[in-house]
Amino acid sequence: MSINYTWNVTGLMVQNEGDLENVAVMSNFNINGTDGEHTGQVSYSVNLLPADAENFTPYNEITQEQALQWTKDALGEDRVNNMQQEVQDQIDKQRIPTPQPAPLPW
Repeated sequence: MSINYTWNVTGLMVQNEGDLENVAVMSNFNINGTDGEHTGQVSYSVNLLPADAENFTPYNEITQEQALQWTKDALGEDRVNNMQQEVQDQIDKQRIPTPQPAPLPW
């Protein structure tokens, strides 16, 4: 069964850098996954890559898609895959049948 992953930026940390104000420097985010029956979630923070003064986006103009891309760029493909694997592992564990207590038949 395939897993549908949803990434959400839950917060951005900012600081002033030289002439630039409110530069996003850290992203707090969640990754949720579901196979339709089971779910998993992880939460992390990552330092973002340095701001590009030539292509700067003012804080009040940052979009969710842009923040997600910055987050994934800062993580790199391997860490993105590893984090999604954590969610998949949570879901896989839920798929394993667990013994349930039953009243004794006598």
